[in-house]
Parts: sequence; structure tokens; C-alpha cells
Amino acid sequence: MEWLGFSIIFALALSLDCFALSVSDGLVYPDMGRKKSFFAAGTFGLFQGLFPLVGFLIGIAFSEWIDLYDHWIGFALLSAIGLKMIGESVVELIKKEEDKPHRELTYPSILLQGVADSIDALAVGVTIRTNIKATADYQIYVCFAIIAIVSFLISLLGLYGGRFFNRLFRGKVQITEIVGGTVLVFLGLFILLEGLGYIG
Repeated sequence: MEWLGFSIIFALALSLDCFALSVSDGLVYPDMGRKKSFFAAGTFGLFQGLFPLVGFLIGIAFSEWIDLYDHWIGFALLSAIGLKMIGESVVELIKKEEDKPHRELTYPSILLQGVADSIDALAVGVTIRTNIKATADYQIYVCFAIIAIVSFLISLLGLYGGRFFNRLFRGKVQITEIVGGTVLVFLGLFILLEGLGYIG
């Protein structure tokens, strides 16, 4: 059962990106309803488990291309979302506009975030058999399921944690959006540096 322990550790490591993303969303969109919260957490968890599976299935043939570009795509998407959020909020602060209701997180935005956050996990799937020391094919697929479930639970935790931090800022819309956007930019930068080998 050693492979099961490796799978859980692997899942916890991969879910950290989901946690950071979810904290940002909870911070910026604290009025998100239960349905959308579960959709967001489910999306992040599903993609975090699905992308390694895709990487595993397409195999070594595309591993070099994945290694070259996955972290750049994740960095570009997350940074674009975060910088847009920061820019809009700074403009509102400069104009001294009164607080507005929190912006709504749309379902397409959730899907885009899920892709951006998980695309670097494609490369993980290429080497998953070695990483979890699997001795049978079914163990690999169980590993992907564990990654998805753990990422879902961690994402829910992050969403509610973000809402807590929003209350610390007393619901100040622009401030929470600047902080949330900064988290996304740093998450994108972390993915890039990790992909380039600067971070273990």
C-alpha cells in the first residue's frame, strides 16, 4: 500500500495551487453562493486530477513539448487575470470611487482559472508511474482520483478561508481585489519558476 501513501502526499502537494487560487476567489468574491462555491471547488479539483491523467495518456511523445510550455501558459493566464483585477481596483481607488458591490465570479471565469491553475500538472502525469511507485495500472487511476478529491476539499477550505480574510478587510472591495489579484500573479510566477527549475 506504499503507492497509496505516495498518492496522498502527491495530491496534497498538487492541491496547494488550488488552495492559493481558492483563497484569492474567496477574498475577492465573498458573496459567492454555496452552489457556485461547490462548482468552483469541483472544477479546480476535477482539473487538478484530470490534467495529470491527460499527461499520462498522451505519454512520453509529448512530454518535451509539455515541459517547455505548460508553465508559461499557466503563468500567462493567471497573471493576466490577476493584473486585470489589480488594475481595475487601482483605477477605482485613484478615482476615489465609493465602494461598489463585489464583482460576480462567472462560471466561464471559474473554468479559465481551473485550466490556468492545473495546466502545469500535465507534465506530472507523464512521470506519474515512477512518482507514485505504482505496480498496477489501476493504482495510477486511483491516484488521479485522490488528487481530484483532495484538491476539491482543499479548494473548499481555501474559499471559506478567503471569505474570512475578506471580513478582516471589512469588505473593502478594492483592497480585497488588489490582494486577490496579487495572490494570482504570485501563483502564476511560482508555477513559472517551478517549471523553469528555480524552485524544487
